[in-house]
Amino acid sequence: PEAMKHCSDRFRAPQPDHATDLNGIVLPPVCFNASDGPHHVFVIGDWGGISQSEGAIPVPADHRSKDFHNHRPFVYGADDVAQLSVAEQMMLRAERSRPDYVLNVGDNMYWGGIVGYCGKPVGRCSDWTGQWERLFERIYRGDGLDSKQWLGVLGNHDYGGYTFTAGWDQTIAYTWAKGGASTGRWFTPALYWAQQVRYHGFSVDYFFVDTNVFDTFDPEENHAHNICSRKNNPTNASCGVTGPLNIDDCVSWFMRLWEAQTAWLDKLLGMSVATWQIVVTHFPPEWGQHQWRLLSYNHGIDLIITGHRHAQEVHHLEGGNFLSPTAYIVSGGGGGITSETSPLDDGNDDTYGFMDLTLTKEEILVEAVSHAGAVRKRRCLPRRLPLKTVSEHVAESICEGLEMGPVPAPPRKSEGEAYAPDTDFFFEAARQRYPDLDIV
Repeated sequence: PEAMKHCSDRFRAPQPDHATDLNGIVLPPVCFNASDGPHHVFVIGDWGGISQSEGAIPVPADHRSKDFHNHRPFVYGADDVAQLSVAEQMMLRAERSRPDYVLNVGDNMYWGGIVGYCGKPVGRCSDWTGQWERLFERIYRGDGLDSKQWLGVLGNHDYGGYTFTAGWDQTIAYTWAKGGASTGRWFTPALYWAQQVRYHGFSVDYFFVDTNVFDTFDPEENHAHNICSRKNNPTNASCGVTGPLNIDDCVSWFMRLWEAQTAWLDKLLGMSVATWQIVVTHFPPEWGQHQWRLLSYNHGIDLIITGHRHAQEVHHLEGGNFLSPTAYIVSGGGGGITSETSPLDDGNDDTYGFMDLTLTKEEILVEAVSHAGAVRKRRCLPRRLPLKTVSEHVAESICEGLEMGPVPAPPRKSEGEAYAPDTDFFFEAARQRYPDLDIV
């Protein structure tokens, strides 16, 4: 189409002064002109582990304490290399899938986001802690991933986990970072924002939403899981002009943010004429059920992409999906934090992994890929019709003839070289572990 000739294939946003200045922005369309397809998109969440110093291997934040309900043993060979294993599988699959971009559902850095303090202007972004280089830039690489942009939102740990004063505004500011470790792939221009992506014959409207209101409570309560905790925030906690202004403003700040977003979503979804409507956020829709039911039914949301739960889940027409036929996926197994349940060292499980979406005009194929390359689930999602409880009929599904899963992980010849965060460690290690795969 003529319109696609003058449409960029890079996501761009004007640099603001403050991290919240672009909240609610609807960005210009982006176009991918490969008419033959297929068009792939990767999904990952809860992925950035802990690397204490230069050269230190990233390891997951340990969420197995007896203080947590999901206390369990540590599985060496899986838990200790979770982020690296998932990244390796993304690299391997990207060789074949060639994703156009990555959708990131937040909790980017554990335990408490970017080390630092909120309240800085966007133009002062820097990687003085080395977190961006050690946990993002060095890790997610390879032919098929290099230069591919990551479109995302913030999770509760990006605010600080049990504080609101971590460098969350610097997570947004990294969108415009120049030089240093930055490769220009990071794209989180606001707390909530919208983006249309056009392909030959169809289009997708993405709505990126902040749902961290669901981790805010009275400052005197639930100190271990409360962004607004009085116990854990400094007495004079403030993020300045962006807000929250102080501890007592915190809950209302997040509530105002959520109310603004639900009104914004209702308006933009009602205006959308794209083929697909997809929401990207951190908390699964069990949080905010009432709003998600209404929005999904009234506007025919096709897919909600989430994380937060440290597992890999696909919910569509199965019993228990209260949004059906709207589908939702949970991709909170990126390996930045230990999984809810024990992984298997052979990777045939739903603990750690990512999702590979294949976008077409008629359907979206969701494939859940584990930390060892097993395809745990496949689901084909047709379009949901607004004001109806059914999906659009598809005459010939792309799932016909596909094994729905689980498909076991490919065999490993050996453990290969020890993981190390140097330039070529994925390429060399992967060649040894998966000799039967075609790795360029």
